[in-house]
Amino acid sequence: MARFCASLTAMAVLAGVLPAIAQDKADGAAFQTVITAQLDAIAHDDAATAQSFASPGIKQKFPDPAGFLAMVKQSYAPLVKPRSTHFDMAGDTGLGPMERVTIIDSSGVVWTAVYTFEQVDGQWRITGCSLLKAPDTTA
Repeated sequence: MARFCASLTAMAVLAGVLPAIAQDKADGAAFQTVITAQLDAIAHDDAATAQSFASPGIKQKFPDPAGFLAMVKQSYAPLVKPRSTHFDMAGDTGLGPMERVTIIDSSGVVWTAVYTFEQVDGQWRITGCSLLKAPDTTA
């Protein structure tokens, strides 16, 4: 029940924040490229490449690529070999740029992933990902 309430709270917060300022289309395309490349690296167990798309803050928390990949597999299982992904929208959370992605995991469960980004040396890097399971949906 607590997890359900937390998900509802997160959805309410995101619903209020997501319609904020839309990002430039070029940034949205860049976010999609980064996310797609990272998901591909995760699917192929390429820890070093998967970690390379993370921001310096994430790399500081998970300095070992194998540890980073293990964390993704444990905490973000829907991102490991999803059946499909659909990029929904890029925007600005007020705390930075984001991309929202609908993911259907390997079991057919529908998720919304909200990726946040920062620019490092002219390249977009992922600062975080929040996953919200769609209520009682399976594709």
